[in-house]
Amino acid sequence: MVQVMAPFRSSATVDPGWEHGVAQDDRKKKVKCNYCGKVVSGGIYRLKQHLARVSGEVTYCDKAPEEVYLCMKQNLEGCSSARRSSKQLEDEGPASRYETEEGYVMHKSKGKHFVVNSMMARPVTFVDPGWEHGIAQDERKKKVKCNYCNKVVSGGINRFKQHLARIPGEVAPCHSAPEEVYLKIKENMKWHRAGRRQRQPDTREVSALIKPSDAEDEDYEHEEDGLLRISEERLTIGDKRLQKDSRMTLNERGPISNFEPLLKKSRLDSVFLNAPTNEMPQPPSCKQLKVKGGSSRKAHKEVISAICKFFYHAGVPFQAANSLYFHKMLEAVGQYGQDLIGPRSQLISGRSLHEEIATIRNYLVEYKASWAITGCSVMADSWTDIEGKTLINLLVSCPHGIYFVGSVDASDIVEDALSLFKLLDKVVEEMGEENVVQVITENTPSYEAAGKMLEERRRNLFWTPCASYCIDRIFEDFLKIRCVKECMMKCQKITKLIYNHIFLLNLSKEFTKGQELLRPAATRYISNFTILQSLLDHRMSIRRMFQSSKWTSTQFSKSDAGKDVEKIVSNAAFWKKLEHVSRSVNPVLQVLQKVDSGENLSMPFIYNNISRLKLAIQSIHDDDVHKYGPFCDVLDNHLRSLLCHPLCVAAYFLNPSQRYRSDFMAHSEVVRGLNECIFRLEPDNMRRIAASKQISDYISAKGDFGTELAISTRSELDPGEDRIS
Repeated sequence: MVQVMAPFRSSATVDPGWEHGVAQDDRKKKVKCNYCGKVVSGGIYRLKQHLARVSGEVTYCDKAPEEVYLCMKQNLEGCSSARRSSKQLEDEGPASRYETEEGYVMHKSKGKHFVVNSMMARPVTFVDPGWEHGIAQDERKKKVKCNYCNKVVSGGINRFKQHLARIPGEVAPCHSAPEEVYLKIKENMKWHRAGRRQRQPDTREVSALIKPSDAEDEDYEHEEDGLLRISEERLTIGDKRLQKDSRMTLNERGPISNFEPLLKKSRLDSVFLNAPTNEMPQPPSCKQLKVKGGSSRKAHKEVISAICKFFYHAGVPFQAANSLYFHKMLEAVGQYGQDLIGPRSQLISGRSLHEEIATIRNYLVEYKASWAITGCSVMADSWTDIEGKTLINLLVSCPHGIYFVGSVDASDIVEDALSLFKLLDKVVEEMGEENVVQVITENTPSYEAAGKMLEERRRNLFWTPCASYCIDRIFEDFLKIRCVKECMMKCQKITKLIYNHIFLLNLSKEFTKGQELLRPAATRYISNFTILQSLLDHRMSIRRMFQSSKWTSTQFSKSDAGKDVEKIVSNAAFWKKLEHVSRSVNPVLQVLQKVDSGENLSMPFIYNNISRLKLAIQSIHDDDVHKYGPFCDVLDNHLRSLLCHPLCVAAYFLNPSQRYRSDFMAHSEVVRGLNECIFRLEPDNMRRIAASKQISDYISAKGDFGTELAISTRSELDPGEDRIS
């Protein structure tokens, strides 16, 4: 029997077929297809036959994408060529040592034949390139002196090359080495690490034929440590299985005719799938993962898989991966290098937790101290949970970040203006009235009344309606306009017919190239208009669908609902009305998108964008009042309180990037709002007078406002970055 080992596969190899199926048992002999749901018996190889539509042993998968089919077909063809090479070598008969046409070297050992890729075998006279740049200081060559910085590095030639390649973690980098030496040794270390991944831990038959270099002797020692030296505090259940898998020799592999990956389970899989559910072991240490790691795609995939398994088995919410501290943790682990042992749960919940609390408290002292300079905004964010309770999240915002004050169950007080006033007044008192510039809430009647009461009591702050809430109410009232209401009803008929029947949904995706007609949005009112825009984007695809033979041959085309939708889709007037509505609301959607995305969130930009909405809608309809009138009336009803707000107009006026534009809108309420802000926010009368005198200089860009530096930075600096806006 002839066995081919070319090139060696690491224990971290994951068959590409596992990207398209899920194991149904511990031995992974039954695999469920991700596309058609069929459970295939016979392991991952049989699933790949199922995906590649290979006849004879398993049924086809007709639902797999074309690229998956081609990828699996190519993978199976590679397996077949390996079998053919193996059979040819068997036919040639035994040999003690000879070279094949493919560049392999065959050796006979203990009655078995091994074929080794001759490209992997180093010559006996191989000299490590690292010796060109260092001098051994002892007979064992364990200490090497650098030719460039004269540092003596302990640990052999491999550690010395890490010194030259500036690889952090085990040795100080050499900054005196020439750039070409650094790049050459760095490239050598990449190859060297890739070679380590390709070697099996125990291949005595092969290693006896090749004399390793000093670096290889050292690497085998590190590899033994990485694979077999497992901490006594972890993997108490899975380590026996691990060591057994890692020491699999080549004569334990099955025949090439049953070609499959050497190890069907990754190291973490073997641990988690074989450990009792009541004693789940911890993942391997970073050193063990790094033995199999590196810069290759397979190593990267293995690391990502290990991270994902932690999320799955620990029940960590997936959005935690978006945390800034998650990425800082990965960076810190990478910089630490090998031999890192993770903290115990007792340490995380004990000393480390108390240290972090103390750190946060110290930071909050500095955070609150900044309010005296920049001021802050108190925000009341109302939302409804799954039980129907109305909760209010109380937050404080300033240029340094957002501070969570607390959450209140406001189900009983959300409609009571007096109770809301008491709640907001209490928060202002805790934060310090002298620090609070504004209190931001929804624009409901109860919140508005509470805000006015707060302004009467606290003369140095403002109540401000939430811009996002105002825009959402605009879309709610847009739906009451007759032409919009008619269009929405017809759009809902189309989407309900398609999404209530799986056949029609799949049929629609054939014409839209897999794209959905329904699009998610922040609120249900806005989602109506995103669906409207989606139907417009796919109008040609939808019309072709309802004109196709596949539609006419279905039972749905003969139903009353189907006939009604077909009539709507084929009506050119319907699409024309849809375009009219879409063009009218698009300017408002664009402003909302900027507000929700955090782009230019400071007040001057919000005020500028909102104040130009009416002009944008009027220009779209060529100043035809019959077309734009209903939409502009809605804008007037909801934006009046926001556009006339003193803080908004004052911020708009005092932002140089807006004030000195040629299209600056100098409304009468702008200066009036500025004066009110000066009066409310500045308690000292002399400073009020001084600020008022500077307004004329600011308008005409005189004095300090007209210097070259001030002019050049008008559009570069956002006042909202340094002061509350």
